[in-house]
Amino acid sequence: MYLSRIDAELLAAREDFVWHQRFELGGEVFAPGVNSIPSLWEIAGIPNDLTGKTVLDIGTTNGASAFMAERRGAERVVAVDILDQDHFGFRTLKEAFGSKAEFLQASIYELPQILREQFDIVLFWGVLYHLRHPILALDNLRSLTRGTVYIETAVADHELATDASRALVRYYRLDELGNDASNWFAPTTRCLVDWCRSSGLTPVKVDSWPTEAPTRAHVVAQVTEGNPEYLGVSYEHPLRASVEGTSSTLT
Repeated sequence: MYLSRIDAELLAAREDFVWHQRFELGGEVFAPGVNSIPSLWEIAGIPNDLTGKTVLDIGTTNGASAFMAERRGAERVVAVDILDQDHFGFRTLKEAFGSKAEFLQASIYELPQILREQFDIVLFWGVLYHLRHPILALDNLRSLTRGTVYIETAVADHELATDASRALVRYYRLDELGNDASNWFAPTTRCLVDWCRSSGLTPVKVDSWPTEAPTRAHVVAQVTEGNPEYLGVSYEHPLRASVEGTSSTLT
């Protein structure tokens, strides 16, 4: 699943789609995106051998994690993005690698109803802070996971963490976060952990960076036994959502 150096250089030079991720294409040639996916895999501590595992990569963009999972022997990989598979070149990359990864254009809000299955590994990197309903997303992650979920997101410790014992959230009404109007909420790391616990995900490893004033955090979590915590302390019931104007098919 690695290209020759010449083919990798030709692919990396493509400008007909958006390069968002940095990962090896082959021959020590890397995709020209700014987000290093191998670094996230290292932080997450994902096993080198994924033989027989099923993997769901939500927010796949260029598909780096989907292809890396295949390289580590994953039995089945489903790559999901809210944008079509040509925006970030997923279709082009899949064909170049000879990948068997399936692509699904869908929102996390409707994903459990579409897939109706659970995965051994669920990756949810760089998505949470783009959502207007982040806790619903975490509830859905739990229903999609039978093993381990890996969550990476922007956090607001650098703005709000004056008291580490308080779970706080920063709301961005316009483009205050990174001049990007698609960014809505950034929890503190403490809040992210609390959100996970409330949704029935038990954090087993938490990292945040930079050390002095974190702007990003990563949580490795496993499904909590029994019902999610919120069902025992609230009158709310699990919510199912539909997204207007979407049509999703695995390809």
